[in-house]
Amino acid sequence: MQFGLNHMKDDRKTMIEPQREARMAHDLGGFLEHLTCHGIDLSISKEEKLRQPYEERTDALLLLLSAAGRGLLNVHAMRRVAEQFNHEDYLKLSYYDRWLRAMVALCIEDGVFSEEEWLVKRQQVERQSEAIQRRRSD
Repeated sequence: MQFGLNHMKDDRKTMIEPQREARMAHDLGGFLEHLTCHGIDLSISKEEKLRQPYEERTDALLLLLSAAGRGLLNVHAMRRVAEQFNHEDYLKLSYYDRWLRAMVALCIEDGVFSEEEWLVKRQQVERQSEAIQRRRSD
């Protein structure tokens, strides 16, 4: 056939399979089975969820790091990093957890702190949190 028309098929599965493989983690539209195979709850809750303290802190950190004129990062950089998460991480992390992970990645990328410094500080905070939990349970 002329002009490559023999490659055009009226076979939805043939057209969708390559797209599914090429999709990034954030691109979920139109693929219900993609969500369910990752264990995502498809029900929509109409109940207001209480914000966790870390969520408000995450929002404040984003405001500080993206301050107009002096900001270290912006929404476009945040989106670029979040869109590079693997499927499992993207789907399992909460909205604010994705923000936090993206901010950390951008701070490391921009040299604000090194990955080693981040890991040391993270371990320190985790140990402190565990100690607090032990004290509360005693």
